[in-house]
Amino acid sequence: MSTESELSTTSVLPSRAVGRRLLLSGLATVVLGVVSGLAWLWIAHPAEWEAREGGIVLTEAAARGQFSVIVVFVVIGLVVSLVGGWALVLAFPDLGWWTAPLVAVLTALAAVIAWRVGVELGPPPPGSVTGAAVGDRIPSELAIDSVAPFLVWPIFGLAGVMAATWACGRRRGQEV
Repeated sequence: MSTESELSTTSVLPSRAVGRRLLLSGLATVVLGVVSGLAWLWIAHPAEWEAREGGIVLTEAAARGQFSVIVVFVVIGLVVSLVGGWALVLAFPDLGWWTAPLVAVLTALAAVIAWRVGVELGPPPPGSVTGAAVGDRIPSELAIDSVAPFLVWPIFGLAGVMAATWACGRRRGQEV
């Protein structure tokens, strides 16, 4: 028979382990968000405004850069979230259905962090640049102008959860 102190110790230890893993997952989310924002900043090629005598102008050919910035953000989110969702299933095999909302929240948080890092460290708004000579090219700021690119992160995080759950379930089925 177990004593009362043994029962209280065993019931506290799993919650501490889960809490520690949740804290590590939160820290990993912040790190992945920052790294994703830096990757977005490095890979994305924003539209370039051209300085003219009357001010700055965005040419039609350069306007494609804005779409490119969003596509790069989405692709980075797709990869990071898919891998992150898979990793969280492996890190929390005992969490059950709670893994799905956890992944959705963490990947959405990583998306917001990545966006803020890219915006803060990226080029300033073209209208705020002073001293541009005629013919100079001024990069546009990294911007996301809709909610849809942010939704890709949790969607693919959940796809990673489903894929990992399916793969782990198949492995367990083959071991039997």
